[in-house]
Amino acid sequence: MLETIGIDQSTHDVYRSLLLHPSWTLEDIARETGLAEADVRSALDRLTQLSLLHEAAGHQFVPVSPEIVLSPLLQRREAELDEQRARLSQERAALAALTSDYANMAAHRVDSGVERLEGVDAVRVRLMELAHQSRVDVRTFVPGGALSAAALEAGRPLDERHLSRGVRMRTVYLDSVRNDQPTVEYANWLASRGGETRTVPALPMRMILSDHTTAVIPIDIDDSRKGALLIRYPGMVRALGELFDMVWENAVPLGSAPQDAPPDAPTDREAALLKMLAAGLTDEGIARKMGVSLRTVRRNTAELQRRLGVQSRFQAGAEAVRRGWL
Repeated sequence: MLETIGIDQSTHDVYRSLLLHPSWTLEDIARETGLAEADVRSALDRLTQLSLLHEAAGHQFVPVSPEIVLSPLLQRREAELDEQRARLSQERAALAALTSDYANMAAHRVDSGVERLEGVDAVRVRLMELAHQSRVDVRTFVPGGALSAAALEAGRPLDERHLSRGVRMRTVYLDSVRNDQPTVEYANWLASRGGETRTVPALPMRMILSDHTTAVIPIDIDDSRKGALLIRYPGMVRALGELFDMVWENAVPLGSAPQDAPPDAPTDREAALLKMLAAGLTDEGIARKMGVSLRTVRRNTAELQRRLGVQSRFQAGAEAVRRGWL
């Protein structure tokens, strides 16, 4: 307890010695307490600095009452604390006023049930607010391939805060991240704290769902830099939640291998590729949804045509239907 005013055990021992034996010199104190003379000198200097000792003639020291010396010090500290409390009270009042203004403006801003967030910075700010407000469930689609190690590390404190509050976190990545060691390590870290991560061959878009009340999706699916739509319409949020749940049920936990399929059946990646080819998506669009390069899409398409024994995409679709793949 005495350490709070800068008096350690050695200093306390020296002070008590002088209270009992005011005539002792530095050498006497060192000899009787077993302390080194340097330690005694340091203790005497500290006690003198605190005005608990008065150095008299003949290298003797006169103890001074702590109440006389330290009471004014404590009174000054109490006055400082009172001032800090008053300042803190004013700051809390100012915060409450600002929070009220923000809440009122936010309510006006989202009266329509949809808020348009222009640009990446606006999206980041709103996502930070949602993360602070989430209490039950956060569900996320992460298309576009693996995130950088720096991006994963930047998101760690936020994810840890979610999980420590008991928020259930479920994230769906693309299968392509299975070859990315930082992402796999991050998924293992999340799993050790209760988070869940799965993968699928393709995802429709980037999406975040919070507490079954709010959804965030891109304004432009092909260019997330343009901003996002924050949606609070219950029907739309529920529909997007059902989309997530359908994808989640068919996704494979990261860290697990997909189950073996019959030899003739297409892989999950091939099935997803066939569906997108049948839907008329361009190679560029398929590459974005699968989180792979344009070259990889074209190579996989050529391999699929070879496997089906056809020469064109149209023939590939027809043959896939004939085999029951679509």
